[in-house]
Amino acid sequence: MASIFGFLKSFGKEKLGQVGENITQKIVSWDPETATQAEIEQMIEQLDKITREAAKAKTLYDKEKAEADAVQKNYDRYLAAAEMLNKQMDEAQAGGDQAKALELGTSLEKLLAELEKLRPEVEREAREAEEAKTYFDEIKDLAEVTAGKVKTAKAQLEQAQRDMRRAELEKQRAQERGERAEQVAGLRNESSSLGVALAAMNKQAEEARASATASDMKARLLTPVAEKKDENIEAALKAVSPEATPSPSSIADRLAALKKK
Repeated sequence: MASIFGFLKSFGKEKLGQVGENITQKIVSWDPETATQAEIEQMIEQLDKITREAAKAKTLYDKEKAEADAVQKNYDRYLAAAEMLNKQMDEAQAGGDQAKALELGTSLEKLLAELEKLRPEVEREAREAEEAKTYFDEIKDLAEVTAGKVKTAKAQLEQAQRDMRRAELEKQRAQERGERAEQVAGLRNESSSLGVALAAMNKQAEEARASATASDMKARLLTPVAEKKDENIEAALKAVSPEATPSPSSIADRLAALKKK
């Protein structure tokens, strides 16, 4: 590919058309692995220019080759005629016909002079045809390289886009997994909170029962304990008490006392 640079300079601006060294260098240095969509579109535009120039180069090459072939064909015809005249001259000299040999020699001289004038034209046309072919081959190769890079760049870009879509999908899935995990964690927290509440309620109930037991104990401790009465003492006290109610035996005594009056 590097050989095209010098060739494009020497080939001539009138034949260079839209393709130049700057475009060629840009294509050679372009990295399709990291190309953006905009860069790919720009390179497609360059490819369009190159293919149009390749078509022109093919037309030019066909024209130059046809001209070179025609000139070469005419030269070969003159050369074949010269060889025939030379043979005839040799035969005339061998047959002793000097006049015929002299005449043929004169014609041969004229033909050789014409061939000598045609030779540079033949070489020039052949050189131009070869240059046109080289230019066409270089432009065609450049078009193929560009097309290959464009295809590679598009494939790379499409792969990158697919990777981005997969990454985005994975991101969404990860977010969904995280949300579900948070929901599960929330349910677990609620369960834990319920357990904590129940434990607190049980503790509160235990504390209430302990408080009630303590209050009962306090009440019992503060309440005076009644002493057991002595029956003998109680009977004596009752007997000497003026308000005491007479028992059946005392009534008899009282009746007896009344009779004495």
